[in-house]
Amino acid sequence: MLAEETPAVPWTTWVLRVTATLFLLMTLAQGLSASLFVTGDVDLLTVHSAIGGILSVVALVQLVVAVLEHRTRRRAGQPATWQLPTLSTLVLVMTTGQIGLGMARVVAPHVFIGVTTAALAMLVLLVVLTDARPTQVDAPALAGDAR
Repeated sequence: MLAEETPAVPWTTWVLRVTATLFLLMTLAQGLSASLFVTGDVDLLTVHSAIGGILSVVALVQLVVAVLEHRTRRRAGQPATWQLPTLSTLVLVMTTGQIGLGMARVVAPHVFIGVTTAALAMLVLLVVLTDARPTQVDAPALAGDAR
């Protein structure tokens, strides 16, 4: 009976959960690899660059799936805001800018935007875990409701 009351989680929600978590973990790994690089481990620059390229792909996938999730929710008559697609767009833009600044060796803004991107990644994961969950249109009455 519990399975009938709990709506299935759409694939888009699962992909958003995975991409947001992966993006946050990879962003934190970027900070770690950068800090180890500046302390003398030059080989980590290659790792830092590779993770940056993968981050841009993850950010693009997240944006596409956030838009699909928004459209799916609207068609199903569920509440849908542009919050997650907007944040995902910002994540992609910042990641792309990060790559450009890193390749140009413009370090100060690269580091600043990197820290800001990590904070934004935390916000995106929070939004994904709170907003991108299935809602039940005909929700059962709460235990305290008097009918």
